Amino acid sequence: MIFPDQDVSQLKARGVSLVAFLDTARIRKDGTATVKLRIVHDRFPKYYSTKVNMDEHEYQNMFSHRPKHFVQEKKRIILAFLKRAYNLILANDDFSFDSFDAAYRKRTITNNVFTYFDSYIEQLKTENRFGTATSYTYASKSLSEYTGKSTLAFDSITVPSLKSFENWIIQNGNSPTTVGYHVRCIKKLYNDAIRNGDAKQANYPFGAFKNGLYSPPQPQNIKKALSMSQIKSIVDYKALTDSEERYRDMWVFSYLGNGINMKDICRLQFKHIVGGNIHFHRAKTVNTNRNSKPISIPLIDEIKSIIERWGNGKLSPETYIFPVLDGTESAEKERAKIQQFTKQVNKYIKRIALKVGIEENVSTYSARHSFATVLKRSGVNIPYISEALGHSNLKTTESYLDSFEDDTRVENTMKLLDFD
Repeated sequence: MIFPDQDVSQLKARGVSLVAFLDTARIRKDGTATVKLRIVHDRFPKYYSTKVNMDEHEYQNMFSHRPKHFVQEKKRIILAFLKRAYNLILANDDFSFDSFDAAYRKRTITNNVFTYFDSYIEQLKTENRFGTATSYTYASKSLSEYTGKSTLAFDSITVPSLKSFENWIIQNGNSPTTVGYHVRCIKKLYNDAIRNGDAKQANYPFGAFKNGLYSPPQPQNIKKALSMSQIKSIVDYKALTDSEERYRDMWVFSYLGNGINMKDICRLQFKHIVGGNIHFHRAKTVNTNRNSKPISIPLIDEIKSIIERWGNGKLSPETYIFPVLDGTESAEKERAKIQQFTKQVNKYIKRIALKVGIEENVSTYSARHSFATVLKRSGVNIPYISEALGHSNLKTTESYLDSFEDDTRVENTMKLLDFD
């Protein structure tokens, strides 16, 4: 196992190689062995313990597509050791074990919040979860700017400090939603630190507000759903160019297709079409909910027409339905292509919305929210909507739909004054 971002040429220039391996030459009574770093310089190897113990099955599972959660935690720790060793090796042009050992043996602050951020971000990158890695990077940067520190012990994160951090974020022009995103990252890493013995449960500052603990703000649900007349005007719009028609149709595909997001549209393959439905798992939840059910989109005529107009020919079951990806991309290149595609859909749907007289901000999110809201207002039960959206529980769906009913509340309240 190597550090993912290591530059082999930089190591070779110093006559050094660096790997982590399971030392099966020394098996413990419980069947586990220690993962160690092996550094070779001028053909002479030295070994450094990561203090991570695993059996061979766990070690192999670490390299699988879906490693178990506790294995992921161990992998994160190993990557942190690899990163630290790699950076120390590159710190000097002339490597020697004496200078390396002197720096490496210095006590590492294992309860440093930023160390946890760095190692978890590296883990996310190795799992190709670049969007989540970006979220944690922003949260780490924000916390660093607020504290002005590069080391921060977990027990210094208290209810008052979290409230102060929240106020600082808002005073810098951000919304409570941003606060929620950043603080939830800290909360996740705090829980990891408790499991690893680097933080104490007794100092845990998160919990119910009524109990004197800190509860991060819930994301603000800004109403993005459109009315039926607005949706109809978009669907009926006579496009002036092929680009207008194509990207409008992608928005309509999302609206009709259970609110499927652009990333999942781009990743649809012909193998996902089974009978009269498209079956797929949301990319957003595939790493967090292993027991999620596939989402089923009925293959109605309007969806078939969009596929026929803009889709690839079916060369094989692995062929992508729409010509955005070709399967040869790296994870980063795939993400860049999907972001560009989403940007184009947003650009054209905003233009079309203005042309048909819609003043609200219309985006790809509007298609998903409109799908859910139209079904709810049509009397469809929430369990069905929840399953169609791919939510893991009804509470998520209820929260998701809650802010879409402002006009209905006003209408119902006005009935209290209907004295005629």
